[in-house]
Formats: sequence, C-alpha cells, structure tokens
Amino acid sequence: MSIRSTGQSISVAVNFATTFVLSQTFLAMLCHFKYGAFLFFAGWIFVMTMFIVMFMPETKGVALNSMHQVWEKHWFWSRYVKRSVLVPQQKS
Repeated sequence: MSIRSTGQSISVAVNFATTFVLSQTFLAMLCHFKYGAFLFFAGWIFVMTMFIVMFMPETKGVALNSMHQVWEKHWFWSRYVKRSVLVPQQKS
C-alpha cells in the first residue's frame, strides 16, 4: 500500500509513452506490412494473454493484505517471494 501511488504513476507514464510510440509508428507499419500490421498486434495480444495465464494468479476474493499467500503458492513467483519479508508484523 505504501508504494501504490508510485506504481500507478509509473503505469500511467509507461501507458502514455507506449500510446505515443504506437500512434507514431502505426501508419508506417500499415503502409509497409499492409494487413501484416494487424497480425503483428494480434501476435502481441497472444503473447500478453499467455503471460497473464501463466504468471498472474487469480486473486478474486483475496484481501490485499493476504496477497503474500497467493504469491507464495504460485509455481513461478514462489522462488522470489520470501515469507519473512512480506508478512506484516503482528501487534502484541
């Protein structure tokens, strides 16, 4: 929660930069590749979909402060998530 606003700011900046690059290059791609430009973007959508399916676990119904448990159980991210780092200190 402490870095949420920073993460959102970075996300918006990357989105604006990507939109700018795509808008500047799309017409040139369309002239050179013809319908291949649409196949190019369809390929990227496929790659992004596979990334989401394989690397982003389902979080429906999981509280934000319990997300460490989801990452610990994931087949890939469990290598990088250490329980001692993500578990909040319990109040006595």
